[in-house]
Amino acid sequence: MKIGNILCSMVLSGSAGIIIGILLAPDKGSQTRQKIKRKAEDLLEEKIIRYNRIVCEIKTKIDAILDEVFIAVPDENIRNWADSDQKNEIIV
Repeated sequence: MKIGNILCSMVLSGSAGIIIGILLAPDKGSQTRQKIKRKAEDLLEEKIIRYNRIVCEIKTKIDAILDEVFIAVPDENIRNWADSDQKNEIIV
Protein backbone atom coordinates (compact mmCIF):
# COMPACT_ATOMS: atom_id res chain seq x y z
CA MET A 1 0.00 0.00 0.00
CA LYS A 2 2.80 2.39 0.87
CA ILE A 3 4.59 1.76 -2.46
CA GLY A 4 1.34 2.42 -4.35
CA ASN A 5 0.95 5.77 -2.60
CA ILE A 6 4.53 6.73 -3.40
CA LEU A 7 4.13 5.82 -7.10
CA CYS A 8 0.83 7.68 -7.31
CA SER A 9 2.43 10.77 -5.73
CA MET A 10 5.33 10.63 -8.15
CA VAL A 11 3.03 10.37 -11.18
CA LEU A 12 0.82 13.20 -9.99
CA SER A 13 3.74 15.49 -9.16
CA GLY A 14 5.40 14.73 -12.50
CA SER A 15 2.16 15.49 -14.34
CA ALA A 16 1.74 18.73 -12.41
CA GLY A 17 5.30 19.74 -13.30
CA ILE A 18 4.71 19.08 -16.98
CA ILE A 19 1.47 21.07 -16.96
CA ILE A 20 3.07 24.01 -15.16
CA GLY A 21 6.02 23.90 -17.56
CA ILE A 22 3.71 24.02 -20.58
CA LEU A 23 1.64 26.86 -19.11
CA LEU A 24 4.72 28.93 -18.32
CA ALA A 25 6.49 28.19 -21.60
CA PRO A 26 7.53 31.27 -23.59
CA ASP A 27 6.10 29.89 -26.85
CA LYS A 28 2.50 30.09 -28.04
CA GLY A 29 0.35 27.02 -27.43
CA SER A 30 0.32 26.00 -31.09
CA GLN A 31 4.12 26.17 -31.24
CA THR A 32 4.43 24.16 -28.03
CA ARG A 33 2.06 21.52 -29.38
CA GLN A 34 4.11 21.34 -32.61
CA LYS A 35 7.31 20.88 -30.60
CA ILE A 36 5.69 18.13 -28.51
CA LYS A 37 4.39 16.44 -31.66
CA ARG A 38 7.81 16.58 -33.37
CA LYS A 39 9.56 15.24 -30.27
CA ALA A 40 7.05 12.38 -29.99
CA GLU A 41 7.53 11.54 -33.69
CA ASP A 42 11.32 11.59 -33.26
CA LEU A 43 11.12 9.28 -30.25
CA LEU A 44 8.81 6.92 -32.11
CA GLU A 45 11.14 6.90 -35.12
CA GLU A 46 14.11 6.13 -32.85
CA LYS A 47 12.21 3.22 -31.30
CA ILE A 48 11.23 1.87 -34.72
CA ILE A 49 14.84 2.10 -35.94
CA ARG A 50 16.10 0.36 -32.79
CA TYR A 51 13.43 -2.35 -33.18
CA ASN A 52 14.40 -2.92 -36.83
CA ARG A 53 18.09 -3.19 -35.89
CA ILE A 54 17.32 -5.76 -33.22
CA VAL A 55 15.14 -7.77 -35.62
CA CYS A 56 17.90 -7.71 -38.27
CA GLU A 57 20.50 -8.85 -35.72
CA ILE A 58 18.26 -11.70 -34.58
CA LYS A 59 17.55 -12.77 -38.17
CA THR A 60 21.28 -12.70 -38.96
CA LYS A 61 22.08 -14.84 -35.91
CA ILE A 62 19.30 -17.31 -36.74
CA ASP A 63 20.52 -17.57 -40.35
CA ALA A 64 24.07 -18.21 -39.12
CA ILE A 65 22.84 -20.94 -36.78
CA LEU A 66 20.72 -22.53 -39.50
CA ASP A 67 23.65 -22.47 -41.93
CA GLU A 68 25.70 -24.44 -39.41
CA VAL A 69 22.89 -26.91 -38.70
CA PHE A 70 21.85 -27.53 -42.32
CA ILE A 71 22.55 -31.08 -43.46
CA ALA A 72 22.35 -31.83 -47.15
CA VAL A 73 20.35 -34.94 -48.07
CA PRO A 74 21.16 -36.57 -51.42
CA ASP A 75 18.24 -36.60 -53.87
CA GLU A 76 18.29 -40.41 -54.23
CA ASN A 77 17.27 -40.70 -50.56
CA ILE A 78 14.08 -38.68 -51.04
CA ARG A 79 11.00 -40.43 -52.42
CA ASN A 80 8.41 -38.72 -54.53
CA TRP A 81 5.29 -37.59 -52.67
CA ALA A 82 3.11 -39.80 -54.90
CA ASP A 83 5.06 -42.88 -53.72
CA SER A 84 4.51 -42.31 -50.01
CA ASP A 85 2.00 -41.03 -47.49
CA GLN A 86 4.36 -38.32 -46.32
CA LYS A 87 5.79 -35.65 -48.57
CA ASN A 88 9.56 -35.86 -49.05
CA GLU A 89 9.99 -38.83 -46.79
CA ILE A 90 13.65 -39.57 -46.13
CA ILE A 91 14.84 -43.15 -46.53
CA VAL A 92 17.53 -44.09 -44.04
